[in-house]
Amino acid sequence: MKVKSSLYDWCNYVFWILALLIILQTDKFSLHLYLSSFYSSFGDLIMPHLTNIGDGLFLLFITVLVFLFGSKRLAIFLMIGFLLSSGIVQFLKHFIFENHMRPMYLFQHVKGFHTIYGFKHHLSQSFPSGHSTSSFVLFTFLATNYAKNWKWQILCFISAFFVAYSRVYLSQHYFEDIFAGAMIGFLFMKYTQVFLENKWQHLDQPLKRRK
Repeated sequence: MKVKSSLYDWCNYVFWILALLIILQTDKFSLHLYLSSFYSSFGDLIMPHLTNIGDGLFLLFITVLVFLFGSKRLAIFLMIGFLLSSGIVQFLKHFIFENHMRPMYLFQHVKGFHTIYGFKHHLSQSFPSGHSTSSFVLFTFLATNYAKNWKWQILCFISAFFVAYSRVYLSQHYFEDIFAGAMIGFLFMKYTQVFLENKWQHLDQPLKRRK
C-alpha cells in the first residue's frame, strides 16, 4: 500500500504542527478569549451560515449528489469515511470527554464577551468538534478526487479550516476541539480511500448491453 501526499495533505500537516505549538504553549481559556476578540459585523452575519457546511446533514446531501450525478463508488467511500469518523467523535464526546464543557458554559456571564444575538449555544460535550470533523471529511474527499491543481487543493484546505474555525468564532468549541476534529476527519477520509481504492470499481462501469 503506497500512500501519496498531495499539497492539500501537506497543508494539513503544517496546520497540525502550528496548532500543536499554539495549544502546548497557551491556556485554552486565554486563547479562546484572545481569538474571540477578533469579530466583525460581517463575521457575525456569515459564520452562523458557514458553520452549517460542517453539519452531518450537509455532508449526507453531498453524498447523495455524488451518488446520483457522479461516482457511486466514491459516494460509498465518502459515506464510510463520514460514518467512521463520526462514530469515533461521538464515542469520545459521550464516553471519554463527556465532562468537557463548551466555551459558553464558562464565558456566558463574562461582561463584554462576544456573542451573536439569537444564536443558540450548546454548553456540554465540547471535545472534539464534530462539525470540524465533517468539514475535513468533506474537503479531504473533494481534494482527493476533484481538485486537479494546486489552487483547488489550497482552496479545499482553506475552506475546511474556515468552516472548522467558525466553531471557535461562534464559541461552540475551543481551538483544541477543532484541531482534534480536523485531524480525525482528515485521517479517516484519506485512509478510507487508501484502503478501499481498488474496491467496487464495477459500480462505475456502464451496464452491458444485450446483443
